[in-house]
Amino acid sequence: MTDVLVLLVVFSGASTMLYVIATAIRKTRSVRAVAELHAKLLDKCASNQDLAGYLESAAGRKFLESVTTEHANPAGRILNAVQAGVVLTLVGVAELIVRGAGFGVDGDHFLLVSGAIALAIGVGFLVSAGISFALCRSWGILTAAQSTN
Repeated sequence: MTDVLVLLVVFSGASTMLYVIATAIRKTRSVRAVAELHAKLLDKCASNQDLAGYLESAAGRKFLESVTTEHANPAGRILNAVQAGVVLTLVGVAELIVRGAGFGVDGDHFLLVSGAIALAIGVGFLVSAGISFALCRSWGILTAAQSTN
């Protein structure tokens, strides 16, 4: 039984590492492509007046906003927290339910501890998402369309 648990931990750790690496590579490529596009766009401006005129236009303001900071997407972040919370809560509940299924004392103890931890983290994500939603809504950060979707 401990071999299965070790294999499960190693597989989940390796999967998490691969996901983090793939996400970092994708974000790096995306940022690099946007930087190249912005460099080409700035090279097209022949003089300072052209550049100043462009930056004063609506498209220029949008360009400056995209360069300065990454846009915050509170609705997307809240949804991600809800998804993580639901998944971890269900994993924790499932581990607590199956812990008495004959895995032995060590297996039952592992499932009890890991199930309790997963359940606590999942509920924490859900509470955090609820608080974030309430605060974003009261501060007017979420638009009506974002809060109903």
